[in-house]
This record gives sequence, structure tokens and C-alpha cells, in this order.
Amino acid sequence: MMNVIICTSNEDWITPLASAPGEFQIHITAQPSFSGTADCVLLSQQFLGSRLADTIRHLKEFHIPCAVVTYDTALENQERLLALGADDVIVLPLCTELLRKRILSLAETPAHSDAEMNFAVFDRILEATQGNGSFIVAEHDFMNIYRFVSRVLERLEKQAELLIFNFSCEEGPFLESSSALHFLKVVQTSLRRGDIICNYGKQILVILMGSDEQTSRQVAERVIGAFNAHYNMDESCTVTCQMREIIPQSGHTV
Repeated sequence: MMNVIICTSNEDWITPLASAPGEFQIHITAQPSFSGTADCVLLSQQFLGSRLADTIRHLKEFHIPCAVVTYDTALENQERLLALGADDVIVLPLCTELLRKRILSLAETPAHSDAEMNFAVFDRILEATQGNGSFIVAEHDFMNIYRFVSRVLERLEKQAELLIFNFSCEEGPFLESSSALHFLKVVQTSLRRGDIICNYGKQILVILMGSDEQTSRQVAERVIGAFNAHYNMDESCTVTCQMREIIPQSGHTV
């Protein structure tokens, strides 16, 4: 689940987003300083005013992507905000669904900074990954992690399994239903910190590190059972799982 921080006062555009957060874990704060635990940050231009430039600079130091939310429709204002280092400018009013899509895109955007890297950046990353449960990543990150895992498995002399959960829901598309959020919570809390999950289109993808076929099957049955017992009592959503071993990618040198 993506950790989204919104730095603002109580503005109207937040209400529909916070009342049905979906795949986001939303934190609203009036303090323009952050611990480095966010996947992305939304900054209200109206709220921050003259503090906006310093806040963006602080986020850039720790490579946290940020967008400025503004009611100012002037092109000059948008250009100025981008020049300050904002990764996106979200001009209101905007429907909630489009706002969600902009946040997802923002969280998946690598944040660039002119500042030199230092160990403090990596210390903040460690702080941000101290939670329990498996690691949720974006689609492009999952594919790169899969490639990396396939490369190192042979060297580590370990196994890993790829699980693909598929859904058929009476209430409509899985990712547009409350079932998606509930299933993600079950998966994250059921798996280990070293396991990796991704919300991919209409599916949930999982990499189980150090797991064989039998263990993976038991994990899948446990996850589906927990989801059905706590969130799918009426059986309106059918969950199936495919699995296979991740084959090590052997390197060839000349």
C-alpha cells in the first residue's frame, strides 16, 4: 500500500480522497517536514505559501517525489512550480478518480535531485522499510526485481516462487472494488518482510523468496482462506492462484 503524505490544511479536495483511500495510506499533516517514509507527497500551494520552495528542496534531498496542488490555473505559476523542483503540478478542480491516477503516476516516478547522494538518504530508506509484512512495489519495480531475483538465485543457492492471484468479482472489476484493498492487506500481513507483492492490472503478483512449490501452495491457500473468512463471506469474489518456480538466469561470460 502506497504511503501518501498530504501537507495542507483541511481543504475540500482532500475529503473524497481520504474517505475512500483505496490503495493509498493517506497522512494529512500541517508540518512541512517529513521523515522519509513517504512514497510521494502532495503539497498545497495555498497552505504552504512562501514555505513551498524550502519544502520541495527538502523532499528533493531525500529523493521523495512530490506534486504541488494548486487552484492557480496560470501557466506562469505551473512553470514556476516545476522550476522549483516539483515533479508534477495538479491544478484543481480535478475529479477524485483522475487525482488518484495522478498520485499513482507520481509515486512511480523516480525523484531526481541535484544534491549529491549521502548515507543519510539510505538511512531514511531503512527507516521507511521497518514495517511488518511483505514489501509492496509498483509495476515497473516488480519487473526489475523479478529480473534481479532470477539473476541471484543461482549464486545464493536458494529457490523462489512466482504466484499470480486472479479474481472474478460480482461487484465489478476487482481493482475498482473494496475487495482489492482487503486482499492486499491480507497478503501483506500474511507474508514475510522479504517477500514482494505488486498490484498489477487485474491481478496480484507475489515473489516468495526461499520457497518451493509445496510451501508456495500452502501460502496461497492460507492467503485465500484468510481473505474468504474475513472479507469474502458472501463469496462474491472468486480467487484462484497460479504458481511456478523462478528459474535462475545463468550468466555467460566470454
